[in-house]
Amino acid sequence: MSDILLGAFLEDINHAIDGGLSANLIANHSFEGAYVSRRLHTNTIAAVTRRRPRPVSDPLRHWRVRSGTLAAPAVDEAGTGDDASTPLVPGARFARLTSEGAAVVRNVGHARRGAGIGARRGVVYHVDARVRLGSFDGSLVARLVDRRGRALASSTLTLTPDPDHPGWHVATAALRPPRTALVAFEIAARGAGTLDLDEVRLIPADHWGAGDPRWSQGVLRRDLVEAIAELKPRFVRFPGGCIVEGLDCANAYDWKRTVGPLAGRRPDYNLWGLSTRGGDYSQSFQVGYYEYFLLCEDLGAKPLPVVGAGMACQLRATEVLPLDSPEFAAVVQDVLDMIEWATGDPASSPWARLRAEAGHPEPFSLDMIAVGNENAGPQYLHRFRAIREAVRARHPHMDVVLSAGALAWGVEFEQAWEEARRDPRGLIVDEHFYKSPSWVIDAASRYDAYPRDVRVAVGEYAANLPSGLVPAPIRPVPNTFRSALAEAAFLTGVERNADVVAMASFAPLLNLVGHGQWEHNLIDFNPFAVMPTANHHVQRMFAATVRERIVPLDRDGLPPGLLVSATAGAGLSGEVPVRDGLPADDAVAVKLVEVAGRAARVRLRVPGAAEGAPVRVEVLAASDEARNRLRWVGRGRHEVRPRVSRRVTGPDGVVEVKVPGRSVTMVEVDLSAPSRTAE
Repeated sequence: MSDILLGAFLEDINHAIDGGLSANLIANHSFEGAYVSRRLHTNTIAAVTRRRPRPVSDPLRHWRVRSGTLAAPAVDEAGTGDDASTPLVPGARFARLTSEGAAVVRNVGHARRGAGIGARRGVVYHVDARVRLGSFDGSLVARLVDRRGRALASSTLTLTPDPDHPGWHVATAALRPPRTALVAFEIAARGAGTLDLDEVRLIPADHWGAGDPRWSQGVLRRDLVEAIAELKPRFVRFPGGCIVEGLDCANAYDWKRTVGPLAGRRPDYNLWGLSTRGGDYSQSFQVGYYEYFLLCEDLGAKPLPVVGAGMACQLRATEVLPLDSPEFAAVVQDVLDMIEWATGDPASSPWARLRAEAGHPEPFSLDMIAVGNENAGPQYLHRFRAIREAVRARHPHMDVVLSAGALAWGVEFEQAWEEARRDPRGLIVDEHFYKSPSWVIDAASRYDAYPRDVRVAVGEYAANLPSGLVPAPIRPVPNTFRSALAEAAFLTGVERNADVVAMASFAPLLNLVGHGQWEHNLIDFNPFAVMPTANHHVQRMFAATVRERIVPLDRDGLPPGLLVSATAGAGLSGEVPVRDGLPADDAVAVKLVEVAGRAARVRLRVPGAAEGAPVRVEVLAASDEARNRLRWVGRGRHEVRPRVSRRVTGPDGVVEVKVPGRSVTMVEVDLSAPSRTAE
């Protein structure tokens, strides 16, 4: 079976990156915020065409000033400002604060209103900014201020000349709040004059990668990484999603602007801003390709970067780069440069040298890429073919993923499969669907009769219809146990057919509660807490127990509402040999998903299991409408939790399991344990 069967799909939607995975708690940290001009209640191609949004630069968004003035001087691309002062990076913006004695600038993070930065008691928050003193004479104080205006922590900023940027200083401080609270971040200027600010960062000391020299640029929020790690992903698909394609070709995700020192990463607007108030969604790229590849390395997951195909998002736009144009030639070269950046030799490749300078001289592991996200049709297939041939000429062993479009059926879907069968070497076809729970349950048998000549990826799926397709009065509640149960049923089919299904990943992955553009997500989070949904529990149960080979099942006597799959051998999750007291080097894992509402007693006979062998049983069951709930503050309410029990096998390797109606049951049997009766 596939050794990368279950993975994670990470896209910057629902503030998954800025406001989420990025450990910097400051919004618009570089005063270069890029947004879209208007909010569209629907972001379909018809609405976008009728009311075309435009990019908006708003360098002071998310910043406020008291008792002074804050401005963003105009900067030309040659690198000079309006008063001949030099920006930190050529062409970049910065903020200019003027104080007459006591001015304060404030940032509330990514909250829609009020204080939105989560400060935890006892955690040190490191402040790092760039400051040019200009005519200012005085001191600067960094502080965390609660919603009543009380300073929980404050410290005078220490200024050190920045050797890489003449005239600028590195400003640092450490803040340790004595209690947990939602706060705003402030810099108070105590003195008179004018100074410049840029690259403001507020990062908790316990972030992911702390102390690791590889994590030298962007850093990640630890509890979110740990929640992703619980899924034991064997691959991570990134950075999207629709943001790969962009609202137009100029907005397509450009990996080159996401690597290198943070100060040089120029932001771009996020097309998901179409569904936010005021188009308020900027991509800062503090988490970029370097950080994505490091995350994969830390998770033990294969990277699956998705690259553009020279076409804007077909759900929203019609722009396509001509095949014979210099612009499309640049798209092809960008793909080749990305592979060189990830895998090349720093001694001979300037792109690989950039990777080495960040702290990773060794090549990253990269053996597959995806071309296009949900692109489809002849225009896409021509461009896919050109990119694939260019990649194959340089990297003949690189697998390439072909998009089958946004729908897992229809004319364009069939065209993608025709293209795949034209030359299936090193090819994987990517199918996406967001459908009702009943449809997803039926899809458990989707791959049973698929031809085995071309591998399949299910890059995005969920048992939930997109909200834009369902009127509000009948729109289903997201992340209920009903949807999780349907996804578990589907995964039994994925596991049974893991000889042809190469990989599968739920979408979307992360959601900042109250700030989402997609209702049905795998992990909810707020400034303090992470909430695994019922759907997360299902993904974790399957991914943590997938093993080396598919096990044939004799289903005689099983009721039709009970869907079953099994794998055996060593675990694929990279775990140490013992997990929860159960050896992971030789075991069988059986999943039983009951969807008809009829409890059953199931007798499993596992050949090769000694009498008295350890057995681990995990059951997930709840009412159909139960779901785990998280609000902007607090730890949330769990209505769906798994329960774990342990037992031993009987004679002939028999385990008897009671399967509740409407439930997911996972049974792991240790095959390596000696017989207790023999002892």
